[in-house]
Amino acid sequence: MRLAKFNKYRNATASLATREAWYSDLALDASDSVSADGLAIDGHSLYVKVTGGNSLQAIDLDCPGKVGSQTTTLTGPTGRIVDWSTALHHDSLVAAASSQGSVTVWQDRVQAVAFDAHASACVSVRFHPTVAGVLATSANSGPTSGEVRLWNVSADTQTPFWHTNVDCGIDSLSLRGDGQLLAASTRAGTCAIYDPRLAGSIDSAVGVTAAFHAAGRPTRVLWTGEAPFLITTGQSKMRERSAALWDQRNLAKPLASLQLQPSTKTLIPLYDEDTRLAYFAEKGDVIIHWADGDPSSASPLAQLGSVVLPAPISGCALLPKHQLGVMRGEIARVHAVVESTGVGQGAAIIPITHIAPRRTYLDFHSDLFPDTRAPLPAQSFESWLDQEPVHIPKMTLDPAKTADSLASLRRTYCLLLGRSVPVESAADHRSREESEDAILNPPADPENHLSKLASIPTGLESKQQKIPSTTAPASANRQAVEYHDPKVQPAVADEQAVEYHGPNVQPGVADQLARTPAKQGSGWRLPETDHARFKYLEGFAYRPTDHFTNLLNVNLRFSQQNDPVRVGPKHIAVSLKGAGGQVGVFCRDSPGRVSDTPATIVHGADVVDIELDPFDPDVVATAGVDGQLQMWRVPDIPLVGEVTFELEEYIHVTADRIHQVRFHPCARGVVAVLVSDIDAYSIYVYSGLMLHFIVGKTSDGIHSFEWSPSGDRIALTTKKSRLLRIYDARSQDLLASGPAMDSIRPSRIAWLGNCRICLAGFSTGSRRQLALYSTDDLSRPLSTVTIDVGPGVLVPISDADCGTIYLDDRGSRLTHAFEVVGDQLIELPKFESPLPSLGMAALPKAYANVTRCEVLRAYRLNSQSLESVGFRVPRKRPEFFQDAIFPDTVDTETPAVDTLAWLGGAAALPLLINLCPPDMKPLSEAPPVPIRKRTFAVETEQTANNTKDAISAMLSRVDEPDEEQAPSPDSGSDWDD
Repeated sequence: MRLAKFNKYRNATASLATREAWYSDLALDASDSVSADGLAIDGHSLYVKVTGGNSLQAIDLDCPGKVGSQTTTLTGPTGRIVDWSTALHHDSLVAAASSQGSVTVWQDRVQAVAFDAHASACVSVRFHPTVAGVLATSANSGPTSGEVRLWNVSADTQTPFWHTNVDCGIDSLSLRGDGQLLAASTRAGTCAIYDPRLAGSIDSAVGVTAAFHAAGRPTRVLWTGEAPFLITTGQSKMRERSAALWDQRNLAKPLASLQLQPSTKTLIPLYDEDTRLAYFAEKGDVIIHWADGDPSSASPLAQLGSVVLPAPISGCALLPKHQLGVMRGEIARVHAVVESTGVGQGAAIIPITHIAPRRTYLDFHSDLFPDTRAPLPAQSFESWLDQEPVHIPKMTLDPAKTADSLASLRRTYCLLLGRSVPVESAADHRSREESEDAILNPPADPENHLSKLASIPTGLESKQQKIPSTTAPASANRQAVEYHDPKVQPAVADEQAVEYHGPNVQPGVADQLARTPAKQGSGWRLPETDHARFKYLEGFAYRPTDHFTNLLNVNLRFSQQNDPVRVGPKHIAVSLKGAGGQVGVFCRDSPGRVSDTPATIVHGADVVDIELDPFDPDVVATAGVDGQLQMWRVPDIPLVGEVTFELEEYIHVTADRIHQVRFHPCARGVVAVLVSDIDAYSIYVYSGLMLHFIVGKTSDGIHSFEWSPSGDRIALTTKKSRLLRIYDARSQDLLASGPAMDSIRPSRIAWLGNCRICLAGFSTGSRRQLALYSTDDLSRPLSTVTIDVGPGVLVPISDADCGTIYLDDRGSRLTHAFEVVGDQLIELPKFESPLPSLGMAALPKAYANVTRCEVLRAYRLNSQSLESVGFRVPRKRPEFFQDAIFPDTVDTETPAVDTLAWLGGAAALPLLINLCPPDMKPLSEAPPVPIRKRTFAVETEQTANNTKDAISAMLSRVDEPDEEQAPSPDSGSDWDD
């Protein structure tokens, strides 16, 4: 039975602010178009139309009370203003459209652009939600015809780059939250949807809703954020004001509808995509309603409450989320414009606060306040036109983290646009404004950009009479600006070895390891051998003092497609059961009995995958069923008891669900995420917070995927078609494809060098198999080994240096091992543990104890503990470093290529580590074993002499009498004669 879903904000209460918090004594003009909300708000100001109708009044958001002369008048367009709006991606942009067809844009209350948009009176004006400098305008050229135009106001000439004609006239416009679609409500009671990026989309709608509202009555349309749903308002034939919720994929009839009392005025819709609450303000009435706007709830558009105002409403708007009082449970604040508050008093703007009840408000309630849209553009104009995927930047509302979250977003989007990253102080508001200006205004001289930041005035560069734009393509910016991440060390260009203080080869001992750059094409090759070198491989468990015991809440139901344990040089992350998706984090150098209250990361939803950043050992990534990928920083303190983990970065994936996460093996900050939508699976490749590539999109489903060691390709296995595919991660081209396991059950991939792929899965009859493929030809496997029949998933762990594969047998006590000899898989001895395995994770090769000939160090998770295990090979002269089985290995903790260089197509050149400790000598340089020379004659003579000596000694012992038992000569005898 499926439980009904209810909106968790349904018990929120609304209350009018006290009169001291009103913006009163206003002289306003209430005449406007159908599409106008009567009020616009950004992060700093409220904008209303003053008496006369040809100018706007900008009121400081933090200065309530009697407004009087403490305002700024924005005068610009010719004619009366009919509609005005603010930008989602900027905190100080406002545009207004007039009855003469002109449009004016102000930034920081200074006119930036003015142009003639239409020959007739404008109807509406809207900013693009993700691209800076793009505006949408509409006008009606006659009673039954209208037009919509899109403008790039940052261009040198103001001409529309897209337009379309709409039959029956236009009442309002709305752009979807990701900027991909545009909706226009018509006088016929319908709503037409357009995609301006499609070729041939002029005068061609991608969808039209049914005529739910009565024709000839005012209608409004509003998208519900990034989701494919929209809300329309209008009137019925009986003049009842109505609202309808539509699914873009089925416009034949609405998902739900709401009917209100009759009226001739417009019903203004507002929507909060974070809480999924819809607000409806009735012009000319005194009531504001709010309803459940979640399309997946039990009763969409069900009324949850209403509030009565002291005077008729002429406009309303929602306050940006980052301006709310979240520490008192304020989930929304609606500002309503009322015509008059008393005799002799002018109009007023009344804040209406919505509070979610909680027992206490001492702590930040993350369940009430999900991450919200940040005031930043999400993509460039060219990338939007090219239909490239977009990721909406989102920030946390936690007051303790808001400044750092915004600073991180700004740095990320500077990097993604190929610009120098300004240094920003989280506590300095002026520095925050200057950084925002640096993002939205591309520097003319990137090399001197940082030095010029100090001289930037407090106002934004909007005073340059031009709207900031991100029209420069990312690729061009990457070529013009060389970005140096301070955490990324460039590859060594010369052939000389450099001193490198590497990881601990022996537990507790720090050795100096030499690091050298590999030659092109090397570094990821398998060893060439014609015989099995590891047929005496031995698995062993470390001492009990090296285990992590007393693990009480191990998650026994973690997804079989992912690993519940991850190991890094400093920390170990283990999935724990509990509410909110818990991940326990332990210090690797502090084994023993685990505390009953270990340090725990709480994701906020059930965790589906865990990853550790290979280039930052203090970062743990968690992916949840809520579609969020969160990056947590582990503090440098003892991980015992209540430990606060800082959320350093997060990615809100624009898909239904996340399945797997994999960091790039060579470039810092690049991560691939396996996601699924309603009808397709795909792999999203992010750099920071920007979605760059979508790889392997298919409706067949994807079991798992893995990066190639060089990071230029991605291998995946499909579900329905049962194929193994290899894609180019940057061009997204399919490079090779071939049959995989003959079963729809989960299969796992492991790259063995850059030219071999191992696939562990099931064939028919639940037979578990391991197959070896060549990347040059996936038509058939090079070798296939049937292991046994069982239900457990086999998880491969590869060691390209030795050419070995280890298979963790989930639910079993065994760990299988195989060696690749030529094109064949040779089975090696198994390792058996006392308890069944829940997962196993291996450390980088540099952390193996080479002095004991250990080729792999790993941690094996069971229901009670985390065992430290190893695999070693017996050697005749273990006092020497065995360079035959320990070649120079790839340094997996240092980026092999710069992030921007990789995004631009550069190949990774790995850095190699010499594992030989300073106090050991390689076996290849050891002196030979002294051998004594012997001839056959000497050996025969010596053997004969030894035999004679042995016989003589035996006979001498027999012939000698025993003095104690010999009879005395004086003693008598019965036998004497």
